[in-house]
Amino acid sequence: MMTRAVRSVLFALALVSVAPAARADEALTARNKAIVRDFYEAVFIGRNVDAAPRFVAPGYIQHSAGIPSGLKPFMDEFRRNFARQTPPDYKREILRIVGENDIVILFNRQSGTHPDGKHEVLLQFDMFRVEGGKIVEHWDADPGSSI
Repeated sequence: MMTRAVRSVLFALALVSVAPAARADEALTARNKAIVRDFYEAVFIGRNVDAAPRFVAPGYIQHSAGIPSGLKPFMDEFRRNFARQTPPDYKREILRIVGENDIVILFNRQSGTHPDGKHEVLLQFDMFRVEGGKIVEHWDADPGSSI
């Protein structure tokens, strides 16, 4: 004779064993990867800060040191950043984009030659969380580059 609690536990275990494994939503992942790619190409490669509202939510949370959260502070920061002169051979490119559901990671390379003749290549990644078709959070590895 089984107690009610034991029967409940056995029933729950039976349900878990036949439940489908959680999988990535491939269509959602593809949409979110496209949003991040388009954002990166327009804003960072194209240096078009005014394109940011198409991709970034107003309540955007920035986890990078020294960069404030929010769409307007993001735009203000990168407007200042993009006003700086880049080396004539400066290049920024996307190497790979991977993701699952709401998380997208973009690997990129930046390169350029400083006025002192030193050529620098910077490999880095940015991780984004996308919700409702907009980027709502960002993390990165801050290498402290001067390119």
